[in-house]
Amino acid sequence: MADPTGTSGGGSSRAEGRSRRAAGRKKAYAVLSGTVLLGTAGALITAAAIASPPRTELAAAPPATEVPAGTLTGVCPEPLRLLAGNVTSVDAEFSPVSESASTAVTTAVVGGAGAALAPAALTVLGSGAAVAALEPGSDVPLAGTRLGGVLANKEVTSVTAFEAEPSGDRQAVANAVMGYTASDGDLAGLAAANCQTPANDMWLLGARTTVGATAVLRLNNPSVTPATVDLEIFGSEGRIETGGSRGIVVAPGQTRSIVLAGLASSQESAAVRVRSSGGPVSAFIEQSILRGLTAGGVEIIEPTAAPGPRQVVTGVALQSPETTRKLAGQDGYESVSPVLNVAVPGTSDASVHLRVFGEKGEVEIPGGGVFSVPAGTVGKIPLAELPEGTYTLDLSADVAVAAAAVFSRGTEPGERVELAVAPADARLGSEHLAVAAPGGNSSLVLAAPDGEAEIRVRALGTDGTLQEEKTIQVPEGRTVTLQSRDIGSGDLAAVLVSAVGDAVYGAQLVTGEGPGISVLPLPEGASGARSVQVGIGY
Repeated sequence: MADPTGTSGGGSSRAEGRSRRAAGRKKAYAVLSGTVLLGTAGALITAAAIASPPRTELAAAPPATEVPAGTLTGVCPEPLRLLAGNVTSVDAEFSPVSESASTAVTTAVVGGAGAALAPAALTVLGSGAAVAALEPGSDVPLAGTRLGGVLANKEVTSVTAFEAEPSGDRQAVANAVMGYTASDGDLAGLAAANCQTPANDMWLLGARTTVGATAVLRLNNPSVTPATVDLEIFGSEGRIETGGSRGIVVAPGQTRSIVLAGLASSQESAAVRVRSSGGPVSAFIEQSILRGLTAGGVEIIEPTAAPGPRQVVTGVALQSPETTRKLAGQDGYESVSPVLNVAVPGTSDASVHLRVFGEKGEVEIPGGGVFSVPAGTVGKIPLAELPEGTYTLDLSADVAVAAAAVFSRGTEPGERVELAVAPADARLGSEHLAVAAPGGNSSLVLAAPDGEAEIRVRALGTDGTLQEEKTIQVPEGRTVTLQSRDIGSGDLAAVLVSAVGDAVYGAQLVTGEGPGISVLPLPEGASGARSVQVGIGY
């Protein structure tokens, strides 16, 4: 072992080493102040004397570097629970759930062509405790053949997260959906939501904080980096400035529950923008309504499409206007009338034009469908006069807006009424995996407002078997509803959806016992191998 002080032994060896290095330097090149000294030839050549290569106007692009596909992560909402204590407090406290309440998650994964099925798992957020897992497949299918895997109806009692490993050089085609049902209690009803990919900027519309209405914002951080969240809340009178809406810290693996009435009370239609720095978060609003002793509906509000000059909302399933008018005429039931919420986040008023497409084509709107919404507010466009049916709402504006439809189903005062919030949808692309919601019956609602298009659907059975692909035409300006039997055979766990042609928009419509109803946007499509240009310079 060498002496750490470097003072004992080896002195003559070090001297010899220094002599050798000095001799070597006589033959080395030295660059001093822009002069190249060639020691062996004894010649002195200045840098200016070295001819420069001819310049060219053709700039070489930096080389493209493949970016490895990452693990796909989604956060599933916490099961609905009733608030306890002071419901106007920002921090939430909860009562035990109803004995009839059931919450389950279904996860589906589709492997790449000719690739083994990648592993996937559903775990408890924070603790990492396993709920269920798909083990990696050892069988490699034939070229062009794809494998599927399903974790169906897994009961959960807390916030969960699913992770799916890449399939070859592609991010996994995977999704999970949480479904909630209860037949009694204050939270009786049906609610469902996609398990959400975390993000740093989201908009959620359709929250109510009036008397009898409870809206709880759930922020979840599945990353290893703390997230600091700022909230912006807009109402019918404008932006709501309130303490406690900024600098909300969500630690890794943590869930924060915020009662929106503590930040913005008495709002019939609130819009919430969630922005995080540091780690990305998922955000849901768990909405419930109680009219006296009668359950008025539950829903899990998912983020809507980012503000823009055009918004399209599909899956708006309305009951007959006569039934709605009769119910809305009763004391405390005014909010059952269907509306399209439009948020205008900028400083200029919005002039909006609404077109409505039903199963048979475009439906006329009184006044030509032109409305004005003041800047910085959330406006409500009434939909109560539309005939019974399922609709697509196509909204265009002269400034950026966000939108979501809010509607209810029910027949008699004193009987259970259900609530649904349909966010705006992004244009469909390739391989969106819509997973059937546990506890309900799922259908696919599609529309092509601009021109005829086609979609390709491929059913995934609950046994993990991928069925044959089907091609379905979507006529221009009509809303098309596909039931499970139109897509595949047997018990279906999910369906792969790809669009071709003009723009297509879609949503999953979930119905259940009695008036139970919920609307889910279709998740983002699959992403293939990606590359970025990497430039090296000073």
